[in-house]
Amino acid sequence: MRDNKKENVGANCRRNDNERRQIKKDKNSAWAAKVTLITFCLSFMTSMMSQVVTGYTDIIIAVMLLLFMILIAIIFDGIGVAVTSCDEDKLKKVLHCDKKRAKIAIGLVRNAEKVNNICADVIGDMCGVLCGACGATIAGGLIDGIEGAAAPFIMIAISATIAGLTVGGKACMKRLAVKNAEEYIILTAKAISLFTRGGDKRKKKKDRKEK
Repeated sequence: MRDNKKENVGANCRRNDNERRQIKKDKNSAWAAKVTLITFCLSFMTSMMSQVVTGYTDIIIAVMLLLFMILIAIIFDGIGVAVTSCDEDKLKKVLHCDKKRAKIAIGLVRNAEKVNNICADVIGDMCGVLCGACGATIAGGLIDGIEGAAAPFIMIAISATIAGLTVGGKACMKRLAVKNAEEYIILTAKAISLFTRGGDKRKKKKDRKEK
């Protein structure tokens, strides 16, 4: 009898493990499909914006937009690194008095794979497309009227500069994000909380009315 019970318990455990793996696999597949669709839509919009930048923007605005896009790519890449290096227990200790921001920060850490995917891949690719468009506009403005071997050299130099600034900035930010992962995520949670206050106020008013 005892052997039969042990076999039944073992079979149930194996069945539960298989079910958990299947559920996790289904969630991963659903997320992959969702992020693919999101990336397609955002890339389509970004490509349209890049056409506007290339056709109707002057060189000064293109330079400002380029620097802004590089900065955005670096910051979000840091978020993607920080969520994978962050210690959830340390976050709870630091934010034990701030439940709202603690909830946001812990949510980011517990969904580290998805956050990293969005920040490093989706937003990084969008910024890359716009940086390319800005680079083309800047190069077009600089080589206007220039002939000979100088024109291609200017285009190559601008592309190399954009790549160097982006990769170098990300390298510096990765180092900071790994060493100060908790602080980075706390700042991110604070920034996100600024855009969620309205929702919390509406929820509180609704709860008061119901009471």
